[in-house]
Amino acid sequence: MGWGRVLTAVTCSATLTMLPVFLLGATAPAVAADLHFDAGRLGLAVSAFWIAMAVAGLAGGHVAHALGPRVTTLTGIAIGIASLAGLATAASFPLLVVFAVVGGIATALATPAGDMALFAVLPADRRGLAYGVKQASLPGASLLAGLGVPLVVLTVGWRWAFAAAVLVALPALIALPRRLPRSHTPASSSAAPAPRRAVKPRGLVPVSVAVGLAMAAVSATGGFYVVAAVDGGTAAPTAGFLLALGGVCGIGGRFIASWRFGTARRPMIVCAGLMAAGGLGTAGLALTGSTGGLAAATVLACGAGWGWNGLLTQDVVASHPEATARASAAIMVGAATGGVAGPALFGLLATGAGYTVAWLCAGGCLLLAATVLVVREARRRVPAAQRL
Repeated sequence: MGWGRVLTAVTCSATLTMLPVFLLGATAPAVAADLHFDAGRLGLAVSAFWIAMAVAGLAGGHVAHALGPRVTTLTGIAIGIASLAGLATAASFPLLVVFAVVGGIATALATPAGDMALFAVLPADRRGLAYGVKQASLPGASLLAGLGVPLVVLTVGWRWAFAAAVLVALPALIALPRRLPRSHTPASSSAAPAPRRAVKPRGLVPVSVAVGLAMAAVSATGGFYVVAAVDGGTAAPTAGFLLALGGVCGIGGRFIASWRFGTARRPMIVCAGLMAAGGLGTAGLALTGSTGGLAAATVLACGAGWGWNGLLTQDVVASHPEATARASAAIMVGAATGGVAGPALFGLLATGAGYTVAWLCAGGCLLLAATVLVVREARRRVPAAQRL
């Protein structure tokens, strides 16, 4: 089986299911003017996506193990298309929230199924590169959403941006193989396939907490970048292009981190370093008063602050070969929880205290996430008998 086809299908399906939340953020000025809501309600709409992803997250891992990665991926794609179509035709703010929830459910299915499929078909020496590409789906969605502002939203309207996003499903459906294995079995091995019932992953609570803190900042950035930049005096087309720049940097960051450090002895420390650098960049989004300064902060915030995910996912999945989808789902629940809190709190802070305070708090979340990972790695190096 050509693993390139699997990687293409998985990456496109993951990007498709992330597009609803990033398009909500990128098109927010136009959507808010049409449907009459403020930054606080935008935060609630974006959080609705992540709430659904969190609630359905663990179930998504169970579904992937029960039905297999192909059926689960196709289901996620179908639900993602329904979310985008619903958002394109939403006539009120409550409907916007409903279809954001639908998008979160799609992501909860597509993410663990994709991680399971990649682990099953890829040799160990290719996983770092592949997970870097697959996890680029989040900044990839940001890139497409950012480009959609000047190319679609400002020309034919925000509804067409959601409608056009459905096209991302086509390469996923074309490339997805007719059969996908459930587990990785080396060609030289005559052992029987792994049992369908996966064991429960352990030791992931600190990682999930760190991911939640980091994703609180990442989701807020994706949801509020354009509207915050416009509020600060940046023209809407420029803000859209800068968000697209952030998407490019996020893709590059995830690809380079996973490819270069995929075989590192302590990949979590690398992830902590990326989170810390991203925290500084995210805080810098509040302190820049020029387009050049905003661009520089964006490069650091997205390149480093979004660059850790592929490397972290690869390490977690490789550490749980008999429970790949469930391990991925456990981390996804942390990510979704942060995605719930981040946009909601950011919106409230932006409404009550201004965008400067909101960006500084978002940067602080990434710095705290880095601290959690460093403490976890330090404790793992201390023998259990010596721990307090």
